[in-house]
Amino acid sequence: MKSLIPIAFCLLATGCVSQGRLAESAGESVSDFVTGPDSEPLTVLSMIGGLCLLAGMALLVVTRGTKGWYPVIGGLILVVLNYMVAKYDDLIFYPLVACTGVISAAWTYKTVRQILVEKKRP
Repeated sequence: MKSLIPIAFCLLATGCVSQGRLAESAGESVSDFVTGPDSEPLTVLSMIGGLCLLAGMALLVVTRGTKGWYPVIGGLILVVLNYMVAKYDDLIFYPLVACTGVISAAWTYKTVRQILVEKKRP
C-alpha cells in the first residue's frame, strides 16, 4: 500500500507537467490551449455580464432607481472576473489544478483505506 503512493504521486505530477509543456510548446497560454486560438476566451462570462448590465440598467430606468442594482453589480463582477481570468490565467489555473489533484488524491486515499478496513472485518 505504501509503495503505491509515491508511484501514484509521480503519475499525477507527470500528467500536470505534460499539459503545461504542451501548452508552452505551442507558444500559447492555457486558456488559448483550452478554447482554441480563434475563439475569444470566456465569451460566456462576457455575454452574461453584458446582459446583466443591460437588464440592470433597464430595471433602474423603469423603477426610477429603486431596483436593478443587483444585476448591475453582478454584471460588473462577471466582466471583471472575465478580465482577471483572461489576463491572469496562469496564476489561477495551475494552483486550481494542483489543489484539485490534492483533494482527489486525499479522497481516493480515504476511500481505499475505508474499503480495506471493511474487508478486514469478518
